[in-house]
Amino acid sequence: MRHVIRFLSFATMLIAMLSVHNALALEKVRTYTQTNYPGFIQFAAKELGLFTKHGIDPDLHFFPSGAPIVQAAAAKEWDIAFLGAPPAVIGSTSLGMITIGIIYNEAAQHMLIGRPNYVAAALTNPASLKGAKIFVTTLSTGHYMTEACLRKFGIATNDVSIIPSDQTSSLSAFAVGQGDLIQAWPPFTSALLERGNRVLCDGRQAGSKIATVWVTTKEFAAKRPDLIVKWLQANGDAVNWVRQDAARTTAMYRKFMAFTGQTATEATLKETVRYVMTAETLKDQIKYMTTSDGSKSFIVDMYEEIARFFIRNGRMKKVPDFRSVVDVSFLKKAAQPG
Repeated sequence: MRHVIRFLSFATMLIAMLSVHNALALEKVRTYTQTNYPGFIQFAAKELGLFTKHGIDPDLHFFPSGAPIVQAAAAKEWDIAFLGAPPAVIGSTSLGMITIGIIYNEAAQHMLIGRPNYVAAALTNPASLKGAKIFVTTLSTGHYMTEACLRKFGIATNDVSIIPSDQTSSLSAFAVGQGDLIQAWPPFTSALLERGNRVLCDGRQAGSKIATVWVTTKEFAAKRPDLIVKWLQANGDAVNWVRQDAARTTAMYRKFMAFTGQTATEATLKETVRYVMTAETLKDQIKYMTTSDGSKSFIVDMYEEIARFFIRNGRMKKVPDFRSVVDVSFLKKAAQPG
């Protein structure tokens, strides 16, 4: 009996030592992400143990938008982050952020929405859009999309009244009858459409390039390229898992919503999960970041378009050379088999 007790004690001690060793073996990658649906991939990767599988402690921190993430970059508070394209453009030019991947091509998910009668009239006679009062989250991807949609209808931005507003406030004001149109992205698009509103235009119809991206700091790229590759592999595994089964992805997304304090109707949840499942695989991400003929890649072209948007709105003075801040080498290594 004494030998058995000694053996059990030794086994318990050995297990504890191995646990400590495994914990110590994980290398921290300070990750800043967001509570909207593209940020779900990092949440899923952690919940599924995929970061641990690749030797990463992601040290995840979630934010409601990209602005505080860009601000935190100046203080060197993170190593890898998820951003929408506009804050990535600002961060790459002012702070030297390097784009290492693209999570979603989401032009179709950005919409300009109105009440049915108003949209019907505008589609029949686009000139009726002049004087429209439009709720817009300014200097955002949605603002960029709104400009493109107005151009599609031959309407200049100074022909309408842009009402600066965050997404939640816009939804509340529009619900009580204010404004003519509202610029929105998921899940607010689903909430608006559930109430009988109608899409006037989306980013894809307007010909806009809109994507969400993964970025790293110049310092981290130089010091720990190996960890960037492992981090991408963990997220790539999560993307593959998410794309395979809608039911289990929905169950995981419910956990994400509970974690971030979000609520949604079943219809909105279903629509959001449909967007979630369009996440780009590592191999497809490479296609967005490279070309075979030496022309500009999708992502460089998108960044230049957004830079011109910022110039029109007084935020930038010239279009930078974005080729130096887009680095596909990490993705190529991460996508290699084995």
